[in-house]
Amino acid sequence: MSDRAGADGRRPVDPSAAAAVSGAGGLGFLAAGYKTPDAVRADLEQLRGRLSAAGSFGVNLFAPPGHGNGVPDVETYAATLAQEAARVGTELGEPRWDDDRYEEKLELLREQRVPVVPLTFGCPSPAHVSALHDADLAAWVTVTTPAEARAACDAGADALIVQGVEAGGHRGLRRRGAGRHRIAGAAAIRSWSRR
Repeated sequence: MSDRAGADGRRPVDPSAAAAVSGAGGLGFLAAGYKTPDAVRADLEQLRGRLSAAGSFGVNLFAPPGHGNGVPDVETYAATLAQEAARVGTELGEPRWDDDRYEEKLELLREQRVPVVPLTFGCPSPAHVSALHDADLAAWVTVTTPAEARAACDAGADALIVQGVEAGGHRGLRRRGAGRHRIAGAAAIRSWSRR
């Protein structure tokens, strides 16, 4: 996965970059994070217009960790920033929760039969993973701790994307003390052909 192919789900991605990666034998990815379902659909149409029928790809999706999940951690982190904010003469913003239209995007990816759906920033429910499987899609889940890996396995993930702080500080569920644990490598949970 490359930055130009939207590996982390946040960067603006031209679908031609993902198509180039897939066309060269890799697995190109589109970013769905912070985009509307209509924008994701448009990116999918552009990508598919550039790929051969055999080209495979994925669309990165933010899995909501749940409304209010991690509030104590956010409050603790904000307290550590308060002194710095005062020093530079600014105020901290108020935390807010948004699911990034997760359910709509999940349904769009099912409808569009996107081959690989990596999920990050939370673990999808077993029902959501099952819905992806019912559409014959692979569900990959980003994990940062052994506990997150177990939760992803329990949810039915096809593969784990093991990510450490070296990946820019992104954390899956952002649990307190998560940095104390390390996962040595990625593990395929089940084969791509589940049948």
